[in-house]
Amino acid sequence: MTWKLFDPGAPLIIQGMTGKEGSRMARWLITSGSNVVAGVTPGKGGQSVEGRPIFNSVAEAKDAFPAVEISSIAVPAPFVLSAVSDAIEAGMRFIHILTEQVPVHDVMRMKEIAQAKGSTILGPSSVGYIQFPQFRMGYLGGESPFSTVQEGGAAIVSTSGGMTNELLMSLAHNGIGAKLAFAIGGDRVTGISIEEAIIWSEDREEVKFLVIFIEPGRPLLRSLLAGMFIFRKPTVVFLAGEALDDLPRGLPYGHTGTVLGEDDQSVVEIRNGLKAMGITCVGTMNELIEECKKYV
Repeated sequence: MTWKLFDPGAPLIIQGMTGKEGSRMARWLITSGSNVVAGVTPGKGGQSVEGRPIFNSVAEAKDAFPAVEISSIAVPAPFVLSAVSDAIEAGMRFIHILTEQVPVHDVMRMKEIAQAKGSTILGPSSVGYIQFPQFRMGYLGGESPFSTVQEGGAAIVSTSGGMTNELLMSLAHNGIGAKLAFAIGGDRVTGISIEEAIIWSEDREEVKFLVIFIEPGRPLLRSLLAGMFIFRKPTVVFLAGEALDDLPRGLPYGHTGTVLGEDDQSVVEIRNGLKAMGITCVGTMNELIEECKKYV
């Protein structure tokens, strides 16, 4: 995984910025201090959104702003593969995809293209990434995160965008700050995996402990229970979803990646199994806050 700590003023573009989601993302990012330099919508070059120019292609935007290497994509699902290809070919090295319901075979193809060119994809179905003191892509953190969420030593890695925001806010309300947070997306196949995001976060000296929100059915849980994946920094795992224990197995609930297989343990059994291995695993926000306070 190619990722890095970004400068607060790192320039970025938004593909689909003339649409409803893209324009709202632009407004929120700009308001919070992110350096959105341009947007891209084929056929709408020459327009502007939030005072930023719109180009017909990423290559045109790159020519106008040579330093840009980050793109957020907010286009309809059938056009995401084309948008990602356009971004990678033009030199974007960090690509965030907000769009949901992108076909799995398109995601697999995107990953192949990205790997060949040395780019990294966050998403699809990702509300974004945030890094303190003042960088983000996507919606993560709400409209004004840097005035409501404090900087600290936590790294949050989550399969759920809503829970990533909830964790950021709940930690902040209890005096616990964060250095960075990944919302990797809830699909079965994503660009950055939860394992990759965890390993990268652990390697950052600024990160003192991790908070992981993970949903039932994820391969990481099986790897942890088998001792095949080991946390290297203090980590609190938030595993909710006991309701799934009373529902039919083998079906996706909520996110497409949230599936308890026929042979999987129950959520309670998984949580107890992790605890038996010495992994801090909680099922409520109150429990999580109490555990995180130990590392502040």
